[in-house]
Amino acid sequence: MNFCTSFVNIPANMIQNGVFFMRWNPPNHPEANRSPANEWMDRPGIPLDQHHQALRGLARLNRFSGAHGKVWRVLQNSLKPGKLPTEPIQLLDIATGGGDLPIHLFHQARQAGLDLRILAVDRSGGALDHALEACHRAGVPARLAEGYPTAPGIHLAVADALATPTNLPEADWVTSSLFLHHLTNDQAILLLGLLGKIAKRALVISDLDRSRLNLALVTLGSYLLSRSPMVRHDGPASVRAAFSWQEAERLAHSAGLAGATVSRSFRAMWVLRQVRA
Repeated sequence: MNFCTSFVNIPANMIQNGVFFMRWNPPNHPEANRSPANEWMDRPGIPLDQHHQALRGLARLNRFSGAHGKVWRVLQNSLKPGKLPTEPIQLLDIATGGGDLPIHLFHQARQAGLDLRILAVDRSGGALDHALEACHRAGVPARLAEGYPTAPGIHLAVADALATPTNLPEADWVTSSLFLHHLTNDQAILLLGLLGKIAKRALVISDLDRSRLNLALVTLGSYLLSRSPMVRHDGPASVRAAFSWQEAERLAHSAGLAGATVSRSFRAMWVLRQVRA
């Protein structure tokens, strides 16, 4: 995509009335609160081609932001220094979407000499079909199946992490990226509490950090890196719906995640981690 062409195509009303000249109120001001998530991708019955185009756009944004590298560094640092595990590592990825996070983690683990077996779940079968195609293009062994693979690779399965009762299995590592902002405070606390119970070694959650600067960055990136109208709408909407890093800290405390920490990351994100010895 041509940078200059993309920039001049940014609508004038977005610049005049949107993020570049918007007022941003102090954190204790009511207007600084989260806006309810109103993402087009969450609507039922969206055309499959538009959905897949949006997933490709989001994957491009994630690569540019380095979001997946942040998750991998936490997981890698959770291992004992100088001693790679010889047994397989099971990883559960929640709300996997287009599958770009588990694909990235699989490649990184293979380079590090780890036997990583991933179960990636999402409630959208259409997203999982796209994720399966993305796995094949990336040369990652993958198929639509429940349970963990019996060899290094990825299984993709339909599952709703918010369903009650949950049927999510335990895992050595549990990850989720760019999902928490879709939830209410109560839902986020319940989910974090559940994931903390099934994560045996490490829990890593990453999401957008709500701020004026990050709203500007994500809005600009959505227009420069994707032609998808859905991405261009949902990117800014996601930031407005996101938890700030301070709010993420409070969520972790309310969910009972002992020892969990939240760190801010460059390029509009925070990372929550809970690592067990």
